[in-house]
Amino acid sequence: MKVIARSYLAAAFMLTALGLGAALPAQSAERTTLSVAEPSVTQPDALALQAWPTVGQARLKILFWNVYDSVLSTPSGTWDDAGPYQLALTYLRDIPAQQLVDETEKAWRDQGRSHPDENQWLQSLLSLWPDVTEGDTLVLAVDAAGNNAFWLNNSALGSIDHPDFAAFFGGIWLDEDSPRPALRAKLVGQ
Repeated sequence: MKVIARSYLAAAFMLTALGLGAALPAQSAERTTLSVAEPSVTQPDALALQAWPTVGQARLKILFWNVYDSVLSTPSGTWDDAGPYQLALTYLRDIPAQQLVDETEKAWRDQGRSHPDENQWLQSLLSLWPDVTEGDTLVLAVDAAGNNAFWLNNSALGSIDHPDFAAFFGGIWLDEDSPRPALRAKLVGQ
């Protein structure tokens, strides 16, 4: 009887906490949900982080502030305008997840891009990415089929399960219409 009462009391406290805006405890990294609106943390082996040769690297500096160091890696060490590749951003300052998402949207606007699912992608990124702190490394891994996965400090975060997402997102840094052409040139080895 005491065990049932404790379980009931624990459930009541959890529901009360949720009603007051508390977050649920973190879930296991074994989550397997796949959708645009909900990120996945199960990646194919092709999206596991690899020790590939560096194609190029660059630092993003805005005015007097260093924002991140970026490194593009591929299996061949050259850029072929498609996956597989890994784009790693090592942050040199603390940045909230909301600001990362806002900057993603701004980059797409600067490129003149839009996609019918971009609002869902942005919401998924906001739930997928944590706030980053100085020294954190966020990696986008893309395979030859265009599948994607995000990693933070060598831990899988998840992916956006949409055939257009990887090219749309990676294009911020890697496409010829990148909003930061000098950074792109260094990354792709030009």
